[in-house]
Order: sequence, then C-alpha cells, then structure tokens
Amino acid sequence: MPKRKILDAAMVLLLPLLMAYSLIGEAFHEVAGTLMLALFILHHWMNRAWWKNLFKGQYSPQRVFQTALNLLLLIFMIAQPLCGILISKHLYTFLPTDGVSSVARAIHLPLANWGFVLMSLHAGTHLSAMLPKGRKKAAVLGCLGAVSLYGAYAFVKRQIPAYLFLKLPFAFFDYSEPRVFFLADYLTVMILLTMLGYGIMMLLKVRRNAK
Repeated sequence: MPKRKILDAAMVLLLPLLMAYSLIGEAFHEVAGTLMLALFILHHWMNRAWWKNLFKGQYSPQRVFQTALNLLLLIFMIAQPLCGILISKHLYTFLPTDGVSSVARAIHLPLANWGFVLMSLHAGTHLSAMLPKGRKKAAVLGCLGAVSLYGAYAFVKRQIPAYLFLKLPFAFFDYSEPRVFFLADYLTVMILLTMLGYGIMMLLKVRRNAK
C-alpha cells in the first residue's frame, strides 16, 4: 500500500477517536491529537506539489471549491490543536498559558467539530480517485449512500450542529453507552460528509460539462 494511503487511513481512524474525548481518556486524547497534528503536517509535506501549483493553471469550479475547502481546513487544523495545547492537562503543562487558556477552552470544541466536518468533506473531494470502476463503483456508492442515511440521523442525534454553532459550550457524553456505538455513529457521520463532498464535486463537474 502506498505511503500516502497508509497516512490517510491513519488520519481517518484517528478522527472519530478524537471526537470521543473523555470516553478514551484525556491523556490519550492529547496523544492522539498530537499524532493527528504530526500526520497532518506530514500529509501537507507529501502533497507539497499542490502548494507549488496553487497559482498555476486554470481554476474550474471544482478546483475553486477544493482549494477553498483546503485552505479553510488548514486554518482550522492549525487553530484547533493550538487551542488543545493551551488547555493541556498532561503533555504540555510546562507551557505558560495564563490569560489564554480560558479563551482556548471556549473555542476548542467548536473548532474540533468544524475540523471534523471539513476533513470529512475534504476526503469526499478525493473519493472519485479511490472508487473502483464499472458496477463495483455503483455498488460501493450505493453502500456508502445507505450508510449516509443513518449518518444524517447520527449527525442530529450527536448534536453536532449545536457544537458547530456554539449552542452547546461543553461536550456531553453518555458514559453508560458502549464506546463502539459512539465511534460507529461518528464514522457514519464521516461517511455522510464524505459523500456530500463527493456529491458537490460531481455536481460542479456536471454543471461545467453542461456549459
């Protein structure tokens, strides 16, 4: 398996774990968050050709959407772990955080959820390249679409919109719920958002071809 696919797979596996927060333990959450940041930096290094070509060539609607999404994701993926470091209780307690930790704590949760949404949409913009051909492609998309239906329910059930728009200042967890149910719900939400990103790319492609 190519190194890039291994890297991307590792980030996909880490994402729902990071959303579990207290369910996996604060110390492990910080370790996982640090690993995600390292993988994100490595991901950009391995795809540095994208930055070199940023101002080259023509911008189709698909490329505009993908570029805007990538730049927005970059902002969130820098701000979110920075806030996490500032409110660290285990790995980064040696850092002076007086005067900024309260602000970092207030925005860490919405940043985490926006990062989750944007990263999942980003995966969708590259889904076409990962799909098989012919009937297998239709079968895979059909399965992903079916899972997305539950993902839409889980998106509301887990109150993700409330976290995104600062309606809930704190994360709420049901500690009596098996962790696998929580992780499965977030995985289906990831699939929903990935399919949304894929759908937007396909819609822009169709509109471009129609013109």
